Amino acid sequence: MNETDTSNKRCLFSAPHDFLPEEVVAGFQNLALTEFREVSRREELEADAGLAFWVVDPGQNFLVDEDVLRLFPALEAVITPSTGTNHLNLDACQERGIAVYSLLDDRKGLNRISASAEFTFLLLLNTFRRLHVAMAESSSGRWREREEVMRGRELSGKRVGLVGMGRIGRRMATYCSAFDAQVVYHDPYVDESSWKKVSLEGLFEHSDAVCVCCALTSETEGLIGLPLLSRLKEGASLVNTSRGEIIVETDLITVLSERPDINVALDVLPGESRNLHRSSELIEFHKRGRIVVTPHVAGATQESQSKAAHCALSLLERHISKESSGSSLEIGERS
Repeated sequence: MNETDTSNKRCLFSAPHDFLPEEVVAGFQNLALTEFREVSRREELEADAGLAFWVVDPGQNFLVDEDVLRLFPALEAVITPSTGTNHLNLDACQERGIAVYSLLDDRKGLNRISASAEFTFLLLLNTFRRLHVAMAESSSGRWREREEVMRGRELSGKRVGLVGMGRIGRRMATYCSAFDAQVVYHDPYVDESSWKKVSLEGLFEHSDAVCVCCALTSETEGLIGLPLLSRLKEGASLVNTSRGEIIVETDLITVLSERPDINVALDVLPGESRNLHRSSELIEFHKRGRIVVTPHVAGATQESQSKAAHCALSLLERHISKESSGSSLEIGERS
Protein backbone atom coordinates (compact mmCIF):
# COMPACT_ATOMS: atom_id res chain seq x y z
CA MET A 1 0.00 0.00 0.00
CA ASN A 2 1.16 3.64 0.14
CA GLU A 3 1.03 6.59 2.48
CA THR A 4 -2.01 8.18 0.86
CA ASP A 5 -5.17 7.66 2.91
CA THR A 6 -7.98 6.66 0.56
CA SER A 7 -10.29 5.33 3.29
CA ASN A 8 -12.64 8.28 2.83
CA LYS A 9 -12.65 8.06 -0.97
CA ARG A 10 -15.09 6.04 -2.99
CA CYS A 11 -14.88 4.23 -6.30
CA LEU A 12 -17.63 3.27 -8.74
CA PHE A 13 -16.99 0.21 -10.89
CA SER A 14 -19.79 0.49 -13.45
CA ALA A 15 -18.60 -2.21 -15.88
CA PRO A 16 -19.64 -5.92 -15.92
CA HIS A 17 -18.41 -7.51 -12.70
CA ASP A 18 -20.43 -10.56 -11.55
CA PHE A 19 -17.74 -12.97 -12.78
CA LEU A 20 -14.68 -11.08 -11.53
CA PRO A 21 -12.11 -13.01 -9.46
CA GLU A 22 -12.37 -12.43 -5.73
CA GLU A 23 -8.84 -11.03 -5.60
CA VAL A 24 -9.75 -8.28 -8.07
CA VAL A 25 -12.86 -7.29 -6.13
CA ALA A 26 -10.89 -7.34 -2.89
CA GLY A 27 -8.12 -5.33 -4.51
CA PHE A 28 -10.49 -2.49 -5.33
CA GLN A 29 -12.01 -2.56 -1.86
CA ASN A 30 -8.54 -2.35 -0.33
CA LEU A 31 -7.84 0.82 -2.29
CA ALA A 32 -11.19 2.56 -1.78
CA LEU A 33 -14.75 1.76 -0.80
CA THR A 34 -15.96 0.43 -4.16
CA GLU A 35 -19.50 0.04 -5.42
CA PHE A 36 -19.87 -2.54 -8.17
CA ARG A 37 -22.91 -1.56 -10.21
CA GLU A 38 -23.45 -1.75 -13.94
CA VAL A 39 -24.59 1.50 -15.52
CA SER A 40 -25.71 1.60 -19.13
CA ARG A 41 -27.92 4.72 -19.29
CA ARG A 42 -27.26 8.29 -18.22
CA GLU A 43 -30.41 8.27 -16.06
CA GLU A 44 -28.92 5.58 -13.84
CA LEU A 45 -26.25 7.96 -12.51
CA GLU A 46 -26.79 9.93 -9.32
CA ALA A 47 -24.80 12.89 -8.04
CA ASP A 48 -22.06 11.86 -5.62
CA ALA A 49 -19.86 14.51 -4.02
CA GLY A 50 -17.52 11.89 -2.58
CA LEU A 51 -16.80 9.81 -5.66
CA ALA A 52 -13.07 9.96 -6.39
CA PHE A 53 -12.48 7.09 -8.84
CA TRP A 54 -14.65 5.73 -11.65
CA VAL A 55 -14.12 2.60 -13.73
CA VAL A 56 -16.33 3.34 -16.73
CA ASP A 57 -17.96 0.69 -18.90
CA PRO A 58 -16.98 1.25 -22.56
CA GLY A 59 -20.29 -0.31 -23.61
CA GLN A 60 -22.47 2.33 -21.98
CA ASN A 61 -25.05 4.26 -24.00
CA PHE A 62 -23.96 7.78 -23.09
CA LEU A 63 -20.95 10.03 -23.34
CA VAL A 64 -19.05 11.00 -20.21
CA ASP A 65 -19.15 14.72 -20.89
CA GLU A 66 -19.13 17.94 -18.86
CA ASP A 67 -22.72 17.43 -17.70
CA VAL A 68 -21.93 13.96 -16.37
CA LEU A 69 -18.69 15.07 -14.73
CA ARG A 70 -20.56 17.80 -12.80
CA LEU A 71 -22.24 15.03 -10.84
CA PHE A 72 -18.88 14.09 -9.33
CA PRO A 73 -17.02 17.23 -8.20
CA ALA A 74 -14.37 15.22 -6.31
CA LEU A 75 -13.61 12.89 -9.20
CA GLU A 76 -9.87 12.61 -9.77
CA ALA A 77 -9.43 9.54 -11.99
CA VAL A 78 -11.44 7.81 -14.71
CA ILE A 79 -10.37 4.38 -15.91
CA THR A 80 -11.87 2.59 -18.89
CA PRO A 81 -11.19 -1.15 -19.23
CA SER A 82 -10.88 -0.78 -23.01
CA THR A 83 -8.45 0.58 -25.57
CA GLY A 84 -10.99 3.01 -27.03
CA THR A 85 -11.88 6.26 -25.27
CA ASN A 86 -14.53 7.66 -27.61
CA HIS A 87 -17.12 7.23 -24.82
CA LEU A 88 -15.18 9.84 -22.81
CA ASN A 89 -14.90 13.56 -23.46
CA LEU A 90 -11.17 13.83 -22.90
CA ASP A 91 -11.14 17.62 -23.15
CA ALA A 92 -13.74 17.93 -20.40
CA CYS A 93 -11.73 15.57 -18.20
CA GLN A 94 -8.56 17.51 -18.79
CA GLU A 95 -10.23 20.83 -18.01
CA ARG A 96 -11.29 19.42 -14.64
CA GLY A 97 -7.85 17.92 -13.95
CA ILE A 98 -9.21 14.38 -14.04
CA ALA A 99 -6.65 11.73 -14.94
CA VAL A 100 -7.81 9.35 -17.66
CA TYR A 101 -6.45 5.85 -18.07
CA SER A 102 -7.21 3.10 -20.59
CA LEU A 103 -5.80 -0.35 -21.30
CA LEU A 104 -3.22 1.36 -23.48
CA ASP A 105 -1.65 2.51 -20.22
CA ASP A 106 -0.99 -1.10 -19.22
CA ARG A 107 0.56 -2.67 -22.30
CA LYS A 108 1.73 -5.77 -20.47
CA GLY A 109 -1.76 -6.53 -19.22
CA LEU A 110 -3.36 -5.59 -22.53
CA ASN A 111 -1.17 -8.01 -24.48
CA ARG A 112 -2.59 -10.90 -22.46
CA ILE A 113 -6.09 -10.23 -23.84
CA SER A 114 -6.97 -12.15 -27.01
CA ALA A 115 -10.78 -12.05 -27.08
CA SER A 116 -11.19 -9.27 -29.68
CA ALA A 117 -8.79 -10.90 -32.12
CA GLU A 118 -10.48 -14.28 -31.68
CA PHE A 119 -13.90 -12.77 -32.36
CA THR A 120 -12.60 -10.89 -35.38
CA PHE A 121 -11.34 -14.17 -36.77
CA LEU A 122 -14.71 -15.79 -36.01
CA LEU A 123 -16.53 -13.10 -38.02
CA LEU A 124 -14.00 -13.47 -40.83
CA LEU A 125 -14.58 -17.22 -41.02
CA ASN A 126 -18.32 -16.64 -40.97
CA THR A 127 -18.15 -14.36 -44.01
CA PHE A 128 -16.53 -17.27 -45.86
CA ARG A 129 -18.52 -20.22 -44.47
CA ARG A 130 -21.93 -18.55 -43.89
CA LEU A 131 -22.51 -20.20 -40.52
CA HIS A 132 -25.31 -17.77 -39.65
CA VAL A 133 -27.20 -18.81 -42.79
CA ALA A 134 -26.83 -22.53 -42.02
CA MET A 135 -28.10 -21.97 -38.47
CA ALA A 136 -31.10 -20.04 -39.79
CA GLU A 137 -31.89 -22.90 -42.18
CA SER A 138 -31.93 -25.40 -39.29
CA SER A 139 -34.13 -23.08 -37.24
CA SER A 140 -36.54 -22.89 -40.18
CA GLY A 141 -36.91 -26.68 -40.26
CA ARG A 142 -34.83 -27.20 -43.38
CA TRP A 143 -31.77 -29.38 -43.74
CA ARG A 144 -29.93 -29.27 -47.08
CA GLU A 145 -32.89 -28.40 -49.26
CA ARG A 146 -31.25 -25.04 -49.99
CA GLU A 147 -27.61 -25.97 -49.94
CA GLU A 148 -26.82 -23.26 -52.46
CA VAL A 149 -27.53 -20.49 -49.92
CA MET A 150 -25.21 -22.14 -47.39
CA ARG A 151 -22.35 -22.94 -49.73
CA GLY A 152 -19.31 -20.93 -48.73
CA ARG A 153 -15.63 -20.67 -49.57
CA GLU A 154 -12.38 -21.79 -47.99
CA LEU A 155 -10.11 -19.31 -46.27
CA SER A 156 -7.08 -21.32 -47.32
CA GLY A 157 -5.33 -19.71 -50.27
CA LYS A 158 -7.17 -16.40 -49.94
CA ARG A 159 -5.56 -13.01 -49.37
CA VAL A 160 -6.54 -11.24 -46.15
CA GLY A 161 -5.80 -7.53 -45.84
CA LEU A 162 -5.44 -6.07 -42.36
CA VAL A 163 -6.00 -2.36 -41.80
CA GLY A 164 -3.77 -1.86 -38.78
CA MET A 165 -0.95 -4.10 -37.54
CA GLY A 166 -1.18 -3.53 -33.81
CA ARG A 167 -2.08 -6.02 -31.10
CA ILE A 168 -5.19 -7.37 -32.84
CA GLY A 169 -3.70 -7.15 -36.32
CA ARG A 170 -0.69 -9.24 -35.35
CA ARG A 171 -2.88 -11.92 -33.78
CA MET A 172 -5.11 -11.94 -36.86
CA ALA A 173 -2.06 -12.30 -39.11
CA THR A 174 -0.96 -15.33 -37.09
CA TYR A 175 -4.42 -16.92 -37.16
CA CYS A 176 -4.86 -16.37 -40.91
CA SER A 177 -1.39 -17.68 -41.71
CA ALA A 178 -2.16 -20.84 -39.72
CA PHE A 179 -5.14 -21.36 -42.06
CA ASP A 180 -2.86 -21.01 -45.10
CA ALA A 181 -4.16 -17.59 -46.07
CA GLN A 182 -1.85 -14.91 -47.47
CA VAL A 183 -1.65 -11.87 -45.20
CA VAL A 184 -0.98 -8.28 -46.26
CA TYR A 185 -1.39 -5.18 -44.14
CA HIS A 186 -1.44 -1.41 -44.13
CA ASP A 187 -0.14 0.56 -41.16
CA PRO A 188 1.91 3.74 -41.61
CA TYR A 189 3.38 3.38 -38.11
CA VAL A 190 4.44 -0.28 -38.23
CA ASP A 191 6.97 -2.23 -40.25
CA GLU A 192 6.32 -5.92 -39.69
CA SER A 193 8.80 -8.03 -41.66
CA SER A 194 6.80 -11.25 -41.33
CA TRP A 195 4.02 -9.96 -43.59
CA LYS A 196 3.83 -7.77 -46.68
CA LYS A 197 3.04 -4.08 -46.26
CA VAL A 198 0.91 -2.56 -49.03
CA SER A 199 -0.92 0.66 -49.81
CA LEU A 200 -4.44 1.06 -48.49
CA GLU A 201 -5.79 1.25 -52.04
CA GLY A 202 -3.94 -1.89 -53.05
CA LEU A 203 -5.13 -3.70 -49.95
CA PHE A 204 -8.79 -3.06 -50.78
CA GLU A 205 -8.37 -3.77 -54.47
CA HIS A 206 -6.55 -7.10 -54.22
CA SER A 207 -7.71 -8.70 -50.94
CA ASP A 208 -10.36 -11.39 -50.70
CA ALA A 209 -11.13 -10.12 -47.21
CA VAL A 210 -10.44 -6.83 -45.44
CA CYS A 211 -10.37 -6.68 -41.64
CA VAL A 212 -10.38 -3.30 -39.88
CA CYS A 213 -8.08 -3.63 -36.86
CA CYS A 214 -6.87 -0.06 -36.33
CA ALA A 215 -7.71 2.26 -33.45
CA LEU A 216 -10.14 5.16 -33.82
CA THR A 217 -8.13 8.39 -33.98
CA SER A 218 -8.45 11.73 -35.72
CA GLU A 219 -6.55 10.14 -38.61
CA THR A 220 -8.68 7.01 -38.93
CA GLU A 221 -12.14 8.53 -38.38
CA GLY A 222 -13.89 8.27 -41.75
CA LEU A 223 -10.80 6.62 -43.23
CA ILE A 224 -12.76 4.02 -45.17
CA GLY A 225 -15.24 5.60 -47.56
CA LEU A 226 -16.50 5.13 -51.09
CA PRO A 227 -13.07 5.52 -52.79
CA LEU A 228 -11.83 2.45 -50.91
CA LEU A 229 -15.08 0.48 -50.59
CA SER A 230 -15.65 0.68 -54.34
CA ARG A 231 -12.32 -1.10 -54.85
CA LEU A 232 -13.43 -4.27 -53.07
CA LYS A 233 -13.03 -7.40 -55.18
CA GLU A 234 -15.96 -9.44 -56.45
CA GLY A 235 -17.25 -11.48 -53.51
CA ALA A 236 -14.89 -9.85 -51.02
CA SER A 237 -15.47 -9.80 -47.27
CA LEU A 238 -15.30 -6.76 -45.00
CA VAL A 239 -15.02 -7.17 -41.22
CA ASN A 240 -14.96 -4.33 -38.67
CA THR A 241 -14.49 -4.97 -34.94
CA SER A 242 -12.68 -1.68 -34.22
CA ARG A 243 -15.04 1.33 -34.11
CA GLY A 244 -17.96 2.17 -36.37
CA GLU A 245 -16.72 5.68 -37.09
CA ILE A 246 -13.75 4.37 -39.10
CA ILE A 247 -16.08 3.42 -41.96
CA VAL A 248 -18.27 6.10 -43.53
CA GLU A 249 -21.71 4.64 -42.86
CA THR A 250 -23.53 6.25 -45.80
CA ASP A 251 -20.83 5.06 -48.21
CA LEU A 252 -21.03 1.51 -46.89
CA ILE A 253 -24.81 1.55 -47.31
CA THR A 254 -24.37 2.74 -50.90
CA VAL A 255 -21.96 -0.09 -51.67
CA LEU A 256 -24.18 -2.69 -50.00
CA SER A 257 -27.14 -1.50 -52.08
CA GLU A 258 -25.16 -1.74 -55.31
CA ARG A 259 -22.97 -4.76 -54.61
CA PRO A 260 -24.90 -7.87 -53.47
CA ASP A 261 -21.70 -9.88 -53.79
CA ILE A 262 -19.98 -8.16 -50.83
CA ASN A 263 -19.96 -10.01 -47.49
CA VAL A 264 -19.94 -7.71 -44.46
CA ALA A 265 -19.66 -8.45 -40.74
CA LEU A 266 -19.72 -5.64 -38.17
CA ASP A 267 -19.33 -5.75 -34.42
CA VAL A 268 -19.43 -1.96 -34.17
CA LEU A 269 -21.65 0.81 -35.51
CA PRO A 270 -21.26 4.60 -35.62
CA GLY A 271 -22.74 6.59 -32.75
CA GLU A 272 -22.58 3.94 -30.03
CA SER A 273 -21.24 6.36 -27.41
CA ARG A 274 -24.23 8.65 -28.04
CA ASN A 275 -26.79 5.82 -28.30
CA LEU A 276 -27.43 6.59 -31.97
CA HIS A 277 -26.44 3.19 -33.35
CA ARG A 278 -29.86 1.59 -32.81
CA SER A 279 -31.33 3.69 -35.61
CA SER A 280 -28.57 2.81 -38.07
CA GLU A 281 -29.78 1.60 -41.45
CA LEU A 282 -27.14 -1.11 -41.20
CA ILE A 283 -29.34 -2.80 -38.59
CA GLU A 284 -32.03 -3.18 -41.26
CA PHE A 285 -29.50 -4.79 -43.59
CA HIS A 286 -28.76 -7.26 -40.81
CA LYS A 287 -32.44 -8.02 -40.20
CA ARG A 288 -32.83 -8.83 -43.87
CA GLY A 289 -29.91 -11.22 -43.69
CA ARG A 290 -27.82 -9.09 -46.00
CA ILE A 291 -24.98 -8.53 -43.50
CA VAL A 292 -24.07 -9.69 -40.00
CA VAL A 293 -24.13 -7.22 -37.10
CA THR A 294 -23.20 -8.20 -33.56
CA PRO A 295 -23.63 -5.84 -30.56
CA HIS A 296 -20.00 -4.88 -29.87
CA VAL A 297 -19.16 -8.14 -28.07
CA ALA A 298 -15.72 -8.90 -29.49
CA GLY A 299 -14.16 -8.33 -26.08
CA ALA A 300 -16.99 -9.83 -24.06
CA THR A 301 -15.53 -12.96 -22.50
CA GLN A 302 -15.16 -13.73 -18.81
CA GLU A 303 -11.42 -14.04 -19.23
CA SER A 304 -10.86 -10.85 -21.18
CA GLN A 305 -13.07 -8.69 -18.97
CA SER A 306 -11.49 -10.15 -15.86
CA LYS A 307 -8.04 -9.34 -17.26
CA ALA A 308 -9.22 -5.84 -18.17
CA ALA A 309 -10.56 -5.34 -14.63
CA HIS A 310 -7.19 -6.43 -13.27
CA CYS A 311 -5.55 -3.84 -15.53
CA ALA A 312 -7.96 -1.22 -14.19
CA LEU A 313 -6.99 -2.18 -10.65
CA SER A 314 -3.29 -1.83 -11.49
CA LEU A 315 -3.92 1.57 -13.06
CA LEU A 316 -5.81 2.77 -9.99
CA GLU A 317 -2.94 1.58 -7.80
CA ARG A 318 -0.54 3.49 -10.03
CA HIS A 319 -2.67 6.63 -9.84
CA ILE A 320 -2.81 6.52 -6.04
CA SER A 321 0.93 5.85 -5.86
CA LYS A 322 1.64 8.87 -8.06
CA GLU A 323 -0.65 10.99 -5.94
CA SER A 324 1.18 9.98 -2.77
CA SER A 325 4.59 10.72 -4.28
CA GLY A 326 3.47 14.07 -5.70
CA SER A 327 4.23 13.03 -9.29
CA SER A 328 2.52 15.02 -11.99
CA LEU A 329 -0.24 13.24 -13.87
CA GLU A 330 -0.52 13.28 -17.61
CA ILE A 331 -3.90 12.80 -19.18
CA GLY A 332 -3.85 9.68 -21.32
CA GLU A 333 -0.25 8.88 -20.30
CA ARG A 334 0.99 5.74 -22.03
CA SER A 335 3.24 3.11 -20.52
